[in-house]
Amino acid sequence: MKYFIFLLLIAAVACSDETKFCDQALSTDTHMRFIRDSLGFRRDTIMSKVTLYALGRDSIYKQQAVSDVFFALSPVADSSRFYLKVDSISDPDTLTFRYSRSQHFISPGCGFSTFFSLDTVITTQHTIQSLLINQKDITSTTNDTAHITLYFGF
Repeated sequence: MKYFIFLLLIAAVACSDETKFCDQALSTDTHMRFIRDSLGFRRDTIMSKVTLYALGRDSIYKQQAVSDVFFALSPVADSSRFYLKVDSISDPDTLTFRYSRSQHFISPGCGFSTFFSLDTVITTQHTIQSLLINQKDITSTTNDTAHITLYFGF
């Protein structure tokens, strides 16, 4: 019995250090930045009341002032649709992300993470003027480069 308790204690200590790394390693959020394009002058901008959610799921951002957003794509489908409204007076836009997925082994304690490769991003153009895919591969949230840049003309 005392050997069993000793082994259980060693197993708990061995796993605790590895799981601290798991949250960062498993996170593969998409980073999207907002740019205002006014008379040929492009600048980062803070949108006053951003509401963003995946269609059919809970809100990710609800009327928050932000200049960029982070959100997760669906790990079980090859596309995801999002509702985006950047302020209280403009019409909302819908963004559709089409991508391929691949599983990457992180470690025995963490398991697998889903990496994404963006194929296409389609958007309505109520307030979004255009978009640019800066980085197709979504493999980590720690990268400072925005995967998508949205341009607004107002």
